[in-house]
Amino acid sequence: MKINSNVSILMEDSAFSGVLKIADKICLDIQRVTGTSPTKIKNIKDAKEDIIIFGTVGKSPILDQLSKDGKILLDSVKNKNEIYSFTSYGNMLIIAGSDKRGTIYGLFHISELMGVSPLVDWADVMPEHKNEIEITEKDNLISQEPSVKFRGFFINDEWPAFGNWANKHFGGFNAKMYEHVFELLLRMKGNYLWPAMWASRFSNDGPDLANAELADELGVIMGASHHEPCCRAGEEYKYLRGKDSVYGDAWNFIKNRDGITKFWEDGLKRNGKFENVITVGMRGEADTAIMQNATLKDNIDLLRDVLKTQNNLIKKYVNENITKVPRMLALYKEVEPYFYGDKKTKGLINSEELEGVTLMLCDDNHGNLRTLPTKKMRNHKGGYGMYYHFDYHGWPFSYEWFNTSHLAKIKEQMTTAYDFGIRELWVVNIGDIMTNEFPLNFFLDLAYNYKKYSDMKYTAEKYTSEWVDFNFPSVSSEQKSEICKIINGYSKLAHMRRTECVQSDTYHAINFGESDEILKKAQTIIEKCKKLKSELPENAANCFFTQVYVPALGNMNVLKMQLLCGKNHWLAQKGAMAANNYVEKIRECLEEDKKLINEIDTQNNSKWYAMGWSEHFGFTGWNEEENQYPLYMITDGARKKRLIIWVDGDETTTSGLPWSKKNLKIDSFRNPHCSKTHINIASGSKDDIPFKIENNAEWLKIAEVDGIVKFDEVKKIDIEIDRTILDKTECKNTILKITGADNSAGNVEISVYINAEYFDIEAEDGTFIQTTDYISMESIS
Repeated sequence: MKINSNVSILMEDSAFSGVLKIADKICLDIQRVTGTSPTKIKNIKDAKEDIIIFGTVGKSPILDQLSKDGKILLDSVKNKNEIYSFTSYGNMLIIAGSDKRGTIYGLFHISELMGVSPLVDWADVMPEHKNEIEITEKDNLISQEPSVKFRGFFINDEWPAFGNWANKHFGGFNAKMYEHVFELLLRMKGNYLWPAMWASRFSNDGPDLANAELADELGVIMGASHHEPCCRAGEEYKYLRGKDSVYGDAWNFIKNRDGITKFWEDGLKRNGKFENVITVGMRGEADTAIMQNATLKDNIDLLRDVLKTQNNLIKKYVNENITKVPRMLALYKEVEPYFYGDKKTKGLINSEELEGVTLMLCDDNHGNLRTLPTKKMRNHKGGYGMYYHFDYHGWPFSYEWFNTSHLAKIKEQMTTAYDFGIRELWVVNIGDIMTNEFPLNFFLDLAYNYKKYSDMKYTAEKYTSEWVDFNFPSVSSEQKSEICKIINGYSKLAHMRRTECVQSDTYHAINFGESDEILKKAQTIIEKCKKLKSELPENAANCFFTQVYVPALGNMNVLKMQLLCGKNHWLAQKGAMAANNYVEKIRECLEEDKKLINEIDTQNNSKWYAMGWSEHFGFTGWNEEENQYPLYMITDGARKKRLIIWVDGDETTTSGLPWSKKNLKIDSFRNPHCSKTHINIASGSKDDIPFKIENNAEWLKIAEVDGIVKFDEVKKIDIEIDRTILDKTECKNTILKITGADNSAGNVEISVYINAEYFDIEAEDGTFIQTTDYISMESIS
């Protein structure tokens, strides 16, 4: 069958209303691709030519008839979780879902085959125009059941960015806003959401229950964060508490048992009719411990009492058969030891209160798994979940601005989680969503089809390449390759040290060229971003801006600025005039940052207004309070002419003057793989200074033995070794003498001791042998 200007789509009255809403979105996708929306019909006989038929098993008379006629087999999808059959039969495309979400995923599979990105609504990523799309028998499939049952994300740390964005475009955290979030989730084959909760109340802001009702209608399973039990937002208690409130005025189960119980009861009465994973347990307000100064036993006893109370409420107001109700306890922060206990105190592990409850383990808030279930633990009824982070607000440092997560790391951690039996629930803290869509897409793809995306041959680079190819269909292969390099490059550098906690001394200004190497990589990424932004076709602009340009340029510009600051500080503290060269470059980075945030606020009719507002410079504590723009130093230099010299790998400097003279040492050549190093010469005064280098070793080649260092430069003098000559030489040590020509910098003499003795050891690739005072090994990924 063909999807073109003559295609029709059958909209059965018996279909779920939410499925019909998704069908409307498919019609819009078809219009985006072909320029014409399908004709909506109620009767199959009204079809012009080809027809799209969709339905849910048990809710579709037309599917029953087609099954009876032998055109489809419904047995393959009956009683399964979230699967669909996708069948091209004659002039018909027939989608049969096992349930509401199965049908929805089947409908969105049409969009996928047409080349429509999951970001089409959320980020205005437009598909290529096609006159028609042919669906043939080779496209027929029966989808698999998802690998992870509950798959979703958490909108968190949403102020000032996401919150101001929502207020400007939708008037708040209401159903108009959440419809776009739900669509993004479903297009990525997710099904589970923790809503924003810093200053919002999901079940009140719709207005009223509109948010929850829309989620349920569209098949989105709602949850709540780790400290919001029984379908209640944390902010709700803040608004409802009081001296005369039926809920009391203390978030304290011991002092206010009746009030807190009533609070939970009313939440379950209100939302229990919808699809939920009900958070259970109890923590303190605003992500704190509930009984901070109590003993471990006291805390465990309290939590056990809380769980027993909550289970009774769930039985009474949601389902008497509580095993049918998805529940989740987050073993987050202080709750984890309550679960395990210690040698003296039995924890909640294996307790009847947790039977059937999904136990959600957590990373360390920075993308590293902390604990995994043992083989014995994996039999727990209710299974295990994982709370992962692409964004975090808390100690020891926060990272909330743009994406700093690296796909290879995500894959390593989440495949480990799955292999250890964490397969019931995956949720990722995604912050403001914007710029985290790419890693989110991978996270949800991995959760949906673990077998495909966990394969060792299916690397993070391969996923990136396919993702870029799908989302940038109109750009050249060379440009796609450059986009991949940008994404892989910036995300790796940003993940090495999150942007908010990069300081001027994070990477050493001179040792082993660390700062220079990273600065070169960051600058290359920045240049590629700007070049591509000016070259890409208009229909690729929106995707490139949000998914590549903003996170890459933003993160790399801050990194560049801090690296420049580090160089400025180090040189200034040594008295080198070259330090002053970096001041204007640092200021340019600050202006670049302001320009980018303004561009985000105004680009695409202010589509992303406020999304760049999170603080991201120079955190002095765990959060943005008292953060500051980097400090830079200016030096006026010494009154007399002064040379400043140092060698790579050693931050010792010397001017070679009689009373303060220090000898320098180079032992890099003890590593048999090292063939080149450098001597660095700078001026410590406002003068250009001539220098000479005396070398008596024929196995050493000095790039410049007689020259002038300008007052504002650092001159790198290459030193190369010729090992063919060295091997024939008995003495493998020498001393270089550096002097200021004609005593122009005083009576200067710098001795550089060079040791080139080494052991020539044959070893397999990947073997690291200590040849100097250190071993350096870089991770493969």
